[in-house]
Amino acid sequence: MTLDDLKLQKRWVCWKREVVKGKETKVPYQPNGYRAASNKAATWSTYAECAAVSQLVGIVLGDGIVGVDFDKCCDAFEGMFTPGSREMVIALDSYGEYSPNGYGAHVLLVADMPGDGRPIVRPGPDFKQIEIKGAGFYFTYSGRHLSKTPQELMPRQEQLNLLCKRVAALQSKPGIVVISGNEDEKYRKLMAGDFSDFTGDLSRADMALVNALGRRHHNNIFKIDEAWMASPLYREKLERTDYRSMTILKALKGEPVFDSTEEDAIEDDGIDEYVVEAVSKDHEGWFPKGDVSLVGGSSGSGKTYWVMTLLEKARKGSDIWGHKSQARDYRVLMHDRGAKGMRRTLNKLGLSLDAKERVIRLSRKQQNLEPAEVLEAAIEANPGVEVWFIEGLDLWFKDGLKASVVAPVLDGVQRLATRRNVAVVGTVGAPKEKTAEGRDTERYHGRDALFGSAALARKAETVVLISKTDMDDENSPRQYSVLPRNGRAERFWMSFVNGQLSEVDRPEPKEREHNGPSSKAGLLLLNVRSKFKPGERVAYSIDLGAAKKTYYDWLPVAAIDGVVEKRANGGYYLLPWAV
Repeated sequence: MTLDDLKLQKRWVCWKREVVKGKETKVPYQPNGYRAASNKAATWSTYAECAAVSQLVGIVLGDGIVGVDFDKCCDAFEGMFTPGSREMVIALDSYGEYSPNGYGAHVLLVADMPGDGRPIVRPGPDFKQIEIKGAGFYFTYSGRHLSKTPQELMPRQEQLNLLCKRVAALQSKPGIVVISGNEDEKYRKLMAGDFSDFTGDLSRADMALVNALGRRHHNNIFKIDEAWMASPLYREKLERTDYRSMTILKALKGEPVFDSTEEDAIEDDGIDEYVVEAVSKDHEGWFPKGDVSLVGGSSGSGKTYWVMTLLEKARKGSDIWGHKSQARDYRVLMHDRGAKGMRRTLNKLGLSLDAKERVIRLSRKQQNLEPAEVLEAAIEANPGVEVWFIEGLDLWFKDGLKASVVAPVLDGVQRLATRRNVAVVGTVGAPKEKTAEGRDTERYHGRDALFGSAALARKAETVVLISKTDMDDENSPRQYSVLPRNGRAERFWMSFVNGQLSEVDRPEPKEREHNGPSSKAGLLLLNVRSKFKPGERVAYSIDLGAAKKTYYDWLPVAAIDGVVEKRANGGYYLLPWAV
């Protein structure tokens, strides 16, 4: 059975996270806002009817469809599964997907629950829990297909029967790392430098020790970290704060532990989704889900207003300056303003009440945490939100010029974006340069124009650079350069027209007095214009009047300035308006 066929059936519901009888649960709803029930077919709808009003959609099981839920068995960023869950997922050989939080997996198959049809719920052999359910239940649906499973729901009654027998026999719940014998004895062996229980896998030994330390120090992360660093397991790898933080968090949260095999990752190979869709097959969409993108510009260039305007259009599924979009909800994490400052900013931006309600002001305590930690808590509190805008992301960098500082922060946010399948857009600064006349200008050199470490551009998917067209006029039109990782760059100009940010024609370059000799770049530009025709590929030659290094340094700048265009073949071509 194909997913398209399944989506046509009235077996879908929306869902919301609510507290019922003191316990947080996912409550099913109809598209009209009334409660649904997984045992009342009259309250079910088609997928299209549910998806039209909510990003949180679930599929009702039963009537020939069974679902298997593997809880905390994997990491969608790494594509890694625990050995036991990996074996079960692949053995079922039917459509599988990552759960919405990226730590679990669902497999849907065509079959009937064996025996009396009651659900089977047991602790997994090396993951938190497995649930096998049919009629009377529903599963959340993400569409994040597991690459090593079929694209369709397959008839798998025999495989289901075998799994049910195997799972029914599981009675006791193992720890995150299974160690036979007395735990205190194993702890003493680890602290004595005996790692023989882990067959050379020191990462598993780390997790076992951190788990034991957590119980001894009542989950105090500072004491756990201190004791771990002082243990016989200390080695160069422990100098990586990201590895230590990740391991401690996994231990405290009960997240899965993976083995060290070299098996291929099980990836999310679902369709690529973009906040702003591509305008043609030669272009790429902007701000892909599952990745981090950046918007750069100097102070006062209008980064925040532009992103907020774009996100409001995307929330409504409106046209975005010639690009199509699908309705996607968003939230904003405001990092760099106090309460009064933020209120003044929001009022100045002229945002609607709906937009203002989507702004989350970070407390001082939150601003001192890692952005990935703050973002994960915000995502957990706002299920269904697909786009997250971090205003002032670079203020989280203690030293924005060092890759060793910037890279781990971005890596943490990237892991979360991939695992949760959300688009993250952050604003960062971009530098100004001084011209020969001493005036400020904003000359961008491709993706690396983002202020700070080169890690910014290298780890971002879509990069947008915003610059003023006249540094002497704060109200001058802005130039927007959209630089996707894969696809043609886009450039356009915008200004306020009747109180709305609208596209305008490219402003005429402003002539400046210049009494000194022509710059090398200026002379090179004149020679390129005289030698090549519009649409012709430019190439270096000695008669251009510049050294080869100067020419190749000039090309990316000329592309941003709209003199030449870089095409898919890697060549630069003279644009018509440059002549």
